[in-house]
Amino acid sequence: MNNKEDLIAPLMRRVEEKLAATLKGTQEEQAVNAMCSQVVKSGGKRLRPRLALLSWLCFDPDPSEQAMERAVTFASAVELLHTATLIHDDVIDRADMRRGSPTLNSTDGNHAAVLAGDYMFTRAFIGFNELNSRLLYSEIVAAVTALVSGELDQLREQGDLGIGRKSYYRTIYCKTGALFSVSCCGAALLNGAGEAAVKALRDYGTLLGEGFQIADDILDYSASSPVTGKDSGEDLADGRVTLPLIIALEEAGAERVRLEEAARGNDLAAVKAFMEKCGALEKAQQCADESARAAAGALSALPDSTPRQALEALAAAAARRSF
Repeated sequence: MNNKEDLIAPLMRRVEEKLAATLKGTQEEQAVNAMCSQVVKSGGKRLRPRLALLSWLCFDPDPSEQAMERAVTFASAVELLHTATLIHDDVIDRADMRRGSPTLNSTDGNHAAVLAGDYMFTRAFIGFNELNSRLLYSEIVAAVTALVSGELDQLREQGDLGIGRKSYYRTIYCKTGALFSVSCCGAALLNGAGEAAVKALRDYGTLLGEGFQIADDILDYSASSPVTGKDSGEDLADGRVTLPLIIALEEAGAERVRLEEAARGNDLAAVKAFMEKCGALEKAQQCADESARAAAGALSALPDSTPRQALEALAAAAARRSF
């Protein structure tokens, strides 16, 4: 966290308290709350609630106690929604590790993990309902719809080495950018901001999501498991065609057939050798940085402020995964 983000540290502590308090209920819910708490407590960068709080402070720099409680409720609900999608993603991807810890599907089985994810969704929507905003609900529904659409697109395109950048960017918007977008523009809506400001934060979140997801896809080919908290090479093994591979295929020329054979055969070493030869990872990083710069540019519609500067810095950090 940089110095500009220190202004949200007290609010982030309240978010953690809210997350813990939310995952408590009746005796009948004890088992599922324990499962969900295990995932929430495993950590993560809490990027979405950080974005929500910084976006909120762009419009309400000195919030009252009532406003702070609404901001914390929103930020917590966004994190619960994100965590629910991660639980379901792990089931779909048959993942064994998440954030360096065993996934629920690996410890409790797919059936229990799906139900825990469903329960987490209900907890998130209880939080959103407390905020009593029809406009926010419309944004949330659109984001969840995009998430489902993105997962279906990814399943349909699994192993398809012919997909291009347009398809890739559409998928990462649905899978990642949509929830980043609503984390930011939702705060604007809850503060009654005008359409220009709402659009600025909607665009900012979308573009930050691009940079973040491209950086994540780069790490799958460049970093070790202890760094990523999951097995390296998962994208290739699962047939996910991400930007580094798309760029390598674009640059392969006469060697494309050999690269396609290596990719289909899950020959990670050979694919990485092709990527190194054409600089695919560096070129993908340039794309991530371009998205981060565009995200910062989208904020020009907002008055300059410390929270806005923190959002600009966060976009650059997301594209480099340098939190």
